Amino acid sequence: MSKSNMPRDADDPSKQATGSTGETGHQRQLKGILLAPFWNRTERRPRALWRILGAFVLVAIGSQVLPFVLFGNSDLPPSVLGLAQNAFTVGTVVLVIAVWARYVDHRRVTEYGLKVGPEWLRDASIGVVITFVAWGLALAVHLTTGWAHIAAVLSPGNAANALPFALALLAFVVQFLLVGIWEELLFRGLVLKNAAEGFHSQWASERGAVLAGLGASSLLFGVVHADQATSLPALGFWVLMGLVLGSTYIVTDSLAIPIGLHFATNLAFNNVYGLSNVRPETAEIAAMLLRPEFTGPTRFVGVSGLVNVGVVVLIAVLSIGYVTIQYGLVRVRVSSAYAIDSEST
Repeated sequence: MSKSNMPRDADDPSKQATGSTGETGHQRQLKGILLAPFWNRTERRPRALWRILGAFVLVAIGSQVLPFVLFGNSDLPPSVLGLAQNAFTVGTVVLVIAVWARYVDHRRVTEYGLKVGPEWLRDASIGVVITFVAWGLALAVHLTTGWAHIAAVLSPGNAANALPFALALLAFVVQFLLVGIWEELLFRGLVLKNAAEGFHSQWASERGAVLAGLGASSLLFGVVHADQATSLPALGFWVLMGLVLGSTYIVTDSLAIPIGLHFATNLAFNNVYGLSNVRPETAEIAAMLLRPEFTGPTRFVGVSGLVNVGVVVLIAVLSIGYVTIQYGLVRVRVSSAYAIDSEST
């Protein structure tokens, strides 16, 4: 296996293709000009923008369009419907990412941060623990301030066809694990890494390119969750969540902690502590270990309220603290310098 680190999307004139036999110099030059915005001849792959957009469009079709066509008129219980949709989605996303990595991105899937082993599983588990503790504190704040009270325990949801609590909770556990895997593989593994490689140039340092990729992937993460935001500040909550998840990725070069945080946030927020019950539509579908009723000011108890924003910041602090203890100095470990792998091209 031979690898060489190449600059980002700036072509190396000394390694440009000479063109097919019979092409004149003028034809080669014109061809190069026309293809330059789309194709990196040095890396022999599309430029970063098109790698990201192409994969994103395919994933959108597999995660939104096809599940709607297949399950849109289904009468399945909400927990089972969500599980079926996300099982189909994760299969589609893994297939897209595997094909994209091999034939377009020219890297192994494990290079997105999926080098699973004992340490990877330990980091993911720590992410889960941190998240459950942090969101438990959020509920404690609401209860002690009188902004909420527990209205039900072991609630299966209000839907007419809801499953018994234990089965519904199990379905949500699997569903949110699948969501954590496919969204992190897409937004952090593929989008952030490729964006960082795209930003790397003679005008941007390697660290600066990675931070720019973090910002771009977090904005995209927020936009994709815009349907769950009721205002621009609420949209900022999802961008902040993307920044936290992305930050744990770039300081570990692994999806372990991001997947653990993402999975546990969805499960704790929706099904364990019932913090999403502030939205009426959630009460209809979500099985909840604790189902609180919220009476406090929306600016504090809302999904994007100040209490939840503070918890997201706490999750970031605890996660970075763990990385510091486990790995020493906190630094950017994701590289924006693409390594050409002869076994992947």
